[in-house]
Amino acid sequence: MRLALVAVLLLALAGCDRRPDMKAETVRYQADYPQYQTLAELFAAADVVAEVRLGPSAEVRGATETVPNVHTVFDATVGRTFKGRAPSPLEIKQGGGRHKGTTHIEAGSVSLQPKAHYLVFIEVYDDAPASLLNPTQGQYRLDDGGTVTPVDDAGLRFTLADLERLSS
Repeated sequence: MRLALVAVLLLALAGCDRRPDMKAETVRYQADYPQYQTLAELFAAADVVAEVRLGPSAEVRGATETVPNVHTVFDATVGRTFKGRAPSPLEIKQGGGRHKGTTHIEAGSVSLQPKAHYLVFIEVYDDAPASLLNPTQGQYRLDDGGTVTPVDDAGLRFTLADLERLSS
């Protein structure tokens, strides 16, 4: 009986030394963002409203003291500004990304795309990259002709002329 107990104890201890499987996995999480019913509400909530063109790549960063989750940071070149003053250089962060073999996905978010042209509604911080006010309503595709297109069905429908009226 005593030998069997020793054998079980040794097997249990051997199992404690095993390392976790570090293969890629996916972590999904849900964040809570305000929803805006009108362009005026979205505009009023933003620190900065501007046309931006994103750089050719993005950097995924792990959690920091000021940003508690994995996030992807895009360098942005600012074009026309409708509200506020964008920091220079402008970095825009978005939750999620692939970090240390794990893919982090924020449910309901639409990922910004490198090299793309956007109209963004952002909140600016002194100690962290700027954030979209909402991962869908805070970003709109902008074509070279000035047409504003929501990135999903939650987006508001408006034109640059509508935005100009708010910024005057």
